[in-house]
Amino acid sequence: MNPELRQLIEELRADLADQPASLAYAEFGEGAAIDVVPASLPADLRDLLLVADGLRAGRLELASTSTLAGIQYHLDYAPDFSTIPEDRAGWLVVGTRSDEPIFMDRGTGAIWYFPPNGTEWFMSDAFEELAPDLGSFVDYYLLGPGYADLTPADDRWFAFLDEQGLLDDEDEDLS
Repeated sequence: MNPELRQLIEELRADLADQPASLAYAEFGEGAAIDVVPASLPADLRDLLLVADGLRAGRLELASTSTLAGIQYHLDYAPDFSTIPEDRAGWLVVGTRSDEPIFMDRGTGAIWYFPPNGTEWFMSDAFEELAPDLGSFVDYYLLGPGYADLTPADDRWFAFLDEQGLLDDEDEDLS
């Protein structure tokens, strides 16, 4: 994880702590102890868990060390057209977007999801890469202007991002 993202997470955690009502829409866990984070996890995810052991930001949530194993069941429901069923061990569910899974390709570190298309995610016919790595996903989608691309922009987390000046760079693009 780059130092700027680490610092941003720590600053936002402090700002959220100053707002007791923030627990209704966001919670950044303290970093996990190094011996609690499984060595088998991809390096990007390990680094994030050491900084924030679980991130809930509006409708997006990245799992903590204690909840990560419990959300892997989503892999069992991935549609056959996606590459998940043929290489289940190559994927990891790292979090959720409004209760729908967010996946990490263990080989590349890229973050993937089933974009909304009017059906349940497990019946979807589209599976797309969101970000080339976890740090980019956190920076752009969880803590930046991309949040509105994944969720309705009318929630309290979006308002908090706006108050923090994190939505200003609308021209930023991950592609």
